[in-house]
Amino acid sequence: MNLCNLLVISTFFLLIHCTGSSSNPIIEASQTFDPVTIDGQANETIWQQAKPIRLKNNRTGKEVQESALQTHVKASYDDKSLYFLFECKDPDIWAEFTQRDEYLWKEEVVEVFIDVDDAPETYVEIEVSPANILFDSYIVDPENIDVPATAKFNLPGLNTGVTVQGTLNKRDDEDSSWTVEMAIPFEDLANSETTKVGPDTEIKLNFYRLDKNQGKEFAAYAWSPTGKSFHKPSVFGKLVFK
Repeated sequence: MNLCNLLVISTFFLLIHCTGSSSNPIIEASQTFDPVTIDGQANETIWQQAKPIRLKNNRTGKEVQESALQTHVKASYDDKSLYFLFECKDPDIWAEFTQRDEYLWKEEVVEVFIDVDDAPETYVEIEVSPANILFDSYIVDPENIDVPATAKFNLPGLNTGVTVQGTLNKRDDEDSSWTVEMAIPFEDLANSETTKVGPDTEIKLNFYRLDKNQGKEFAAYAWSPTGKSFHKPSVFGKLVFK
């Protein structure tokens, strides 16, 4: 084999390696033609059909090996809304905040960040606690977030439901899991850059969970790990409409 051929082969494998290491994850949203009742029950047929993704340790990027702490997320859609299902294994389920837009990330929460335009610094942030309390905001600068200002943003049609398999806020027993359903109208995600959002829109997103169990180290999980702060749009994954 001559030197020219060796260079071509080496370049080919280098391109494969670089592409694979920088590719962001993909989640498939399965289309539903039946109504989705947002109650946290996950009884709909679509949730049995949708493919789950599993969150990883946000700091290390490694899979969560302990089954009692794992988190799975599924996605679905119809012509009007996006739907997400979080299934969170959790031996100690608690939530003290009671008002919308309180700082839920200081306790236990699931989160989804959604970007529908070509400006990576702008995206919607949605958080839901085990008590079904909401925090929603519109980020315009991930490096310098003005939390009180961004929290004034509300998604008018956002609908969430939560069920707890255990006893909320009873810290001396052992719980099993909690489940979150979200319905996010496409029209609520539209902005000045992307005035119409739907299945034809290129949507980037990431999923997270904060878990603070009694007697255990604080844990942060992510679909596409960021290493530290969740606000790292460069690693957002992609939503594919199936």
